[in-house]
Amino acid sequence: MECFDYTAQCESGAAISGTLEVSDGEAAIKQLHSMGLRNIDLQRSTRAPSTRPLAADDFIFFNEQLASLSESGICLDVGLRQLGRDIRSPRLRAVIEAVATDLEHGQSLDDALEKHAGQMPGLYAHVVRAGLRSGHLPAVLLNLSHHLRLVSETRRMIAEALTYPIVVLVLACGVMAAVFAMVIPQFEGIFTEWGVMLPALTQGIVDLADAMPWILIIIVAVVVVGGVVLLSLGTTAGGRWTRERLVLAMPVVGPMIGDSLRARFLRAMAFAVDSGLPLPEALRLSAGASMSPGLMREADRIADKVEAGADLYDVSQRGKLIPAMFGYLVRVRGDTDALRHALIQLSKSYESRAVHAQSVLRGVIAPVAIVLVGIAIGVMILAMFLPMTQLIQSVSG
Repeated sequence: MECFDYTAQCESGAAISGTLEVSDGEAAIKQLHSMGLRNIDLQRSTRAPSTRPLAADDFIFFNEQLASLSESGICLDVGLRQLGRDIRSPRLRAVIEAVATDLEHGQSLDDALEKHAGQMPGLYAHVVRAGLRSGHLPAVLLNLSHHLRLVSETRRMIAEALTYPIVVLVLACGVMAAVFAMVIPQFEGIFTEWGVMLPALTQGIVDLADAMPWILIIIVAVVVVGGVVLLSLGTTAGGRWTRERLVLAMPVVGPMIGDSLRARFLRAMAFAVDSGLPLPEALRLSAGASMSPGLMREADRIADKVEAGADLYDVSQRGKLIPAMFGYLVRVRGDTDALRHALIQLSKSYESRAVHAQSVLRGVIAPVAIVLVGIAIGVMILAMFLPMTQLIQSVSG
């Protein structure tokens, strides 16, 4: 992608200027003409083109529209040009225009998309390549969209479920901290005068309130550093593999995403088998279609051993992401149609399990968070009244 500064004239005669981010000067001219501009003066910009990734919703929209264009049989360069005219997002429109230009220049779709790896998921070109090789590009792309929507919906659901409890907890902590800061110190002198020592729980809460500014600083620092580390991990293949392992190790969410990845791999494998690809090549392409570094590593390991003469069933029994049932199906379902059907059915079972886990998460996370907030508030109230109880007992004695 390159940046071009332009000045031009609208149909009304008014002057207009701006910057475009496209693949080359020809694409910039075409885009400006499509906007109804004339008397165009175009200069290569000195500023660097943006490499920020597309928003998740924009990418999913682009992926689904690409699947629709592929299924309809329309020439992709023409279809993308038409699609670009209806896009409101300037960054997404620029990417679509750049891909269309590359296709017009004779590049393959996967190569054109690979040039935009910084703005799309890093392994997206692998997905497209797998779909092209298997002859099922629309199905592979829609399979990817289904997974991305599942992940996006899970993130949104967790954020919504935690918003209310977090707000309640923050307000409760603020109120209690104010009480401890203004009330407890005044009563502490009275308790000391009467010889009543603060209970350990109350003293602990007071010390916690005193240390709260430092605790907040530490929490913010951990969140910022963690976010930077996670983003930096996505820039290399090894980092993406490490990040995926961390996500898959998370309780509830990890198994759900793992099942969704297995469903995508198995469905892509069914397409590859139906296309008559050799088993090792089908394994590698299907793993690439999953965009999972872990799956790609496992598939490469299994494919290498199969090419060396090992039995697929034996080498697929110790995989973490590729199910052991996969090797068994390949062994017992020798017929291509039967194997394809069995793989699709197995992928549906994993997909159903992922959706079920998401519904369970939706039903559990909010009540659990609210219960934890209630326990925290109860502990604070108990800590506040314990000294009063001891004082009353001391006076009564």
